[in-house]
Amino acid sequence: MKRNIISNCAGVVLFLLAGLAGFNATAKEGEKGPLKVTISYFSLDNKLPYLTVNAKSKIDGKFQPVGGATIKLYLDKDSTGKGLGLIATVVTGEKGKATADIPASLEKIWKASSSHTFIAVTDKTKDYDETNTELSIAKARITIDTADDKNVVAMVSEFKDNQWVPVKGIDVKMGIKRLGGDLQIGEEQSYTTDSLGKVKGEFKKLGMPGDKTGNIILVAKVEDNDTYGNLRIEKSEPWGVKFTANDDFFQRALWGSQFHSPFWLVFMAYSIVIGVWGTILYLVFLIIKIKKLGKEEERLG
Repeated sequence: MKRNIISNCAGVVLFLLAGLAGFNATAKEGEKGPLKVTISYFSLDNKLPYLTVNAKSKIDGKFQPVGGATIKLYLDKDSTGKGLGLIATVVTGEKGKATADIPASLEKIWKASSSHTFIAVTDKTKDYDETNTELSIAKARITIDTADDKNVVAMVSEFKDNQWVPVKGIDVKMGIKRLGGDLQIGEEQSYTTDSLGKVKGEFKKLGMPGDKTGNIILVAKVEDNDTYGNLRIEKSEPWGVKFTANDDFFQRALWGSQFHSPFWLVFMAYSIVIGVWGTILYLVFLIIKIKKLGKEEERLG
């Protein structure tokens, strides 16, 4: 009797624990994971800028990119606090990123103020709650110039009171544009603007390969600044070494193309091929001859 009571109680406890676990699992499945959206501002050659957005969420304790997220981008706010001008509606890719140019239709709004607020909005979905992210940027520009002694000069200015005002204390990187990224012009990784908003760096990469006329592309940039975002300017200068095409490609050499191998190598290769196939054909000839001799012996015998 006591054993039956104990077994029944144990069954009830296990049933309650299983139900509680199922309830917790259902509750966890119903929870919305937080979606984190960040905005980055880029200005290239002081033209109408563009934005990049990055969507990610914390999965298994780590932030993972979220692809397929629909994000609406707005420029500035109206009196109700909503986005004033729609920049674009973008969908993030596999890496959780998307890019949008500020359209020409918003150029009037862009020119009307010296600072702007960019707004990224996502709607509520089955996986994530709605989000609203903002980024405030002051309108700025960067210029680049060169001196006769091969020094590079860059200047950062902010648009205030309908005029460009130099900005002090901004970190500027100066380099040379290459295929794999920007190569710094000297030993310094970055330079800080003075009271005139200028930085000056010595060009030490002498003998750098350029294009056919010896031109290289100099770069001055401000990266991830809290006030001005990302600014970049490029300028071509004939400070490189002229690029000369290698005419040895079509000459006979071990590294030459298919029909430009050395004669001795071609002779050796064809000799091996002819020797192997010649031996095979000779063996076939002998086999046929042996069969014929065997048939004649049978006929004479």
